[in-house]
This record gives sequence, structure tokens and C-alpha cells, in this order.
Amino acid sequence: MDKALKYKLAMVSAIFFIFLVNYEKVLFLEPHIFSHYPLSAVIISAISLGMIFSVMVYNAAIYFYSKERQHLFYALAQLAVLLFLVTLESLYISPFNIIYGIDSVRLHSLSHVLLLIFSMLFIREFLQTREIKKLDNIITGILFLAYLDIPITLLTEQNIITGLIPIYILIWLVVSESRRLVENKNTPYYLFYIGWNLVVVMAILVYTGLTGIVDNDFPFLHLAFSIESILLSLALTYKIKLLHDEKEQQQSLLLQQSRLASMGEMIASIAHQWRQPLTHLSYVFMNIKKNSHNSQTVERKIKEANEQLTYMSKTIDDFKNFYNPSKTKEEFDIRSACENAVKIANISVEIDEQNSFTCYGNKNEFEQVILNIVNNSKDAKQDTSIKITIDKPTVTISDDAGGIGKEYLDKIFEPYFSTKKGSDGIGLYIAKTIIEKEMGGKLSVHTESETTKFIISLI
Repeated sequence: MDKALKYKLAMVSAIFFIFLVNYEKVLFLEPHIFSHYPLSAVIISAISLGMIFSVMVYNAAIYFYSKERQHLFYALAQLAVLLFLVTLESLYISPFNIIYGIDSVRLHSLSHVLLLIFSMLFIREFLQTREIKKLDNIITGILFLAYLDIPITLLTEQNIITGLIPIYILIWLVVSESRRLVENKNTPYYLFYIGWNLVVVMAILVYTGLTGIVDNDFPFLHLAFSIESILLSLALTYKIKLLHDEKEQQQSLLLQQSRLASMGEMIASIAHQWRQPLTHLSYVFMNIKKNSHNSQTVERKIKEANEQLTYMSKTIDDFKNFYNPSKTKEEFDIRSACENAVKIANISVEIDEQNSFTCYGNKNEFEQVILNIVNNSKDAKQDTSIKITIDKPTVTISDDAGGIGKEYLDKIFEPYFSTKKGSDGIGLYIAKTIIEKEMGGKLSVHTESETTKFIISLI
């Protein structure tokens, strides 16, 4: 256990003992009515409850459509929030004691426990903490305490365990640890982080009275929970968008692989048809040589012809291997991969190796990236000069084909975007996906005057 977590657990333990010493004041409060509740506060309270209810229904509907459990747990957490706030108002605030008439301390205490349980289950699903063992262990421990508190609450009307360790402190513990342990901190995570911290800070201010804020005078918690519900709904919606984008990426890669597989099958069929004639030609040359009576001229020509047969056979193998859709990863030489791609492109490309290096990944996929970029340069201008510079850890493909318009630079790697007629616009998108998703590198583009540079950083 690291020091940061030790300090946090020590603080939680200290809070537990402080509350334990004052358990009668903390747990066994007599319900009382605050009758001077401003009309503005009543309106804000009603609006906040309406927003929380709407978010609950929205996430419940999303769950029934998608079967994503994070939406179910968040909808249930919002239901627990509603139950908590309504019973709070009914027990302590006039005129809600008359409007709601739910003066059940047991139900109010149970709402505390359910709020903690569903919040923890939601956080586990949202952050995928099963892949983050330390964080998941904390959540498991908190859930154990909360489950243990359910029968105690039903029997005693008081949530003893989650009353002595306030739920906002436990939620703070998990959220603060997520800040340290979660690696992929994207936009949904930050919305999640801000939303929960807003509620935690407001709960601390209300329940400790450090700043004189009292929730019975104004619905501060209502506002905090309603804003949190909006932020987390945005986080969930944004997460759906990211998952949709990722699915599109996978579909594009599958489409590309399907195309390559089809081309590979076609080339394999062509290779099979060519093998026999090439072998037959080789035998013909052998017979000619045998009957040439040791003519130096004939033997020289036969040697040249055999070299061409070998080259044709190797070219067939190169094409067949290039379009092989295998996902096998291996250590490969960058220069060799670039040379193979240029050979397939069948165009003149200067390769300047300043600092050679190798890379671990799928060689075929890397060659496809090089071929794609080189072909784009060739298509932009037929007589363009193309140069590949290998300088560990980067590979730079540059051309003088006129550059790329600045208005296109931000869109060039987007799927289905192309300035060429008849192009499907997924070539550079797939190239970027291969380099960044499959090989852990980075693909960027820079343009200046007539020159365009695609820079691949691999290490």
C-alpha cells in the first residue's frame, strides 16, 4: 500500500473514531421542522428534483436500449438521491413534511446506504476498475461495509456504519484515488471527477458547518446533486460517442483487412497460374543452353533471362506477402519495410537512412502505411520528388507536390475525408490508426510552401 492511500485511510479512520465518540449526536437525531424555508428555495428544490428525476429516467431508458450496466447503476443512484432528498425534506423542512408526508427515519437512513452502494457500482462500471486492482479493492471494501449496513439499518432505523463513516468521505476516497490510478483521463473522466467532487465539497460544507452553510436554510445539496447529474450524464453520453468512434475505427480496419485479404487471394491465384509457365520457361532455357554448343553469347542471354525469371518469381512472392492480412507481430527492420513498400508502389523514391533502427509490430501493416502515404504523394503530382528519411526514432516521408491547404490539415486524418475524386477517404485515417493504435506511435503532417512531410514517430 503506497503512502498516499495510507494517509487517506488514516484520515477516514480518524473521522470514524471522532464520529464514534459523538455517536449519539451523529446517529440518533430527533426529527425537527424548519418552517422558515424561502419560496425561492422551494422553487430551486423542486427544479433540482425534477432535473434529477429526468436524468434517472434518461439513464434507465439508455440501459434498456444498450444493456450497459453503468447506466442502470447511475439511474438507481439517482433514485437513491431522490429518496434521500425527499425524505430529508419531509423530515426536517416545512412545508415538505405536509406535502410528502414521508416521515420515515428508516427510509432516510436506507437511502444513504443505497446511494453509496449504487454510486460505488456505477464508479466500478464507469472507470472499469476491475482492470485497476488497487482501486477495485477499495470499492469492494466499501461495498462490503454498505451491504453489512443494510440489515442494521432495517433493524435499528439508523445506518450505523455509513453514518459513522460519512458516505461523502468514502466517495471522496474513491474519486481521489481514481485521480492517481486511472491512466486514460479523457473528457468523460474529467466530467465525472468534477461532478463527484462538487457533491463531496458541498456535503462537507453542509454537514460540518465550516462556512455557516446549512442545507435546511437553502437547498445546497439539491443544487449540487442536480449539477452533478448533468455533468455525469454528459460524461456518459460522451463516453457513448467515444465507443461509437472506436467501433467505427474497428469497422474501417476490418474493411481494409477484408480488401487486403481479397487482393491476397487474387494474387495467390495469379501466382499459382504463373508458377508453371515460369518453371516451363526455365526448362526451355536449360534445353537451349544444352544445345548452344557452349556459345558465350547464348549462355549470357540465358543467364539474363533466368535472372528475370527469378525476379518475376520473387515479385509475386513480395505481392503475396504484402497483402497477407496476418496480425503477427515481430521485430523488423525499418529500411527493409520501406524498400518493400516502395517496390510495391513501383515508383522512384529516395531512401535516406541517417540512423537505422528496428521496430516491433506488424511489418505488413507498417508497409501499407508507407505505401499509402507514398501513393498519395504520387497522386497529388505525377512528377513529384519523394524522399523517405529514416532517423531513429522517426520516419519522414516528404514530397514537393505542392503542399496541403491549411484548411485541410485538421481534417486530413478524419475518416471519409478526401480532396481526390473517387477516393473513399479512409487511407490516411487507417494509416494513423495503425501507427497510433496498433504500434503505439504517432503520425503527424506538416506542410510548408510546396513541401509536405508525414512524420512517423515509433519509439
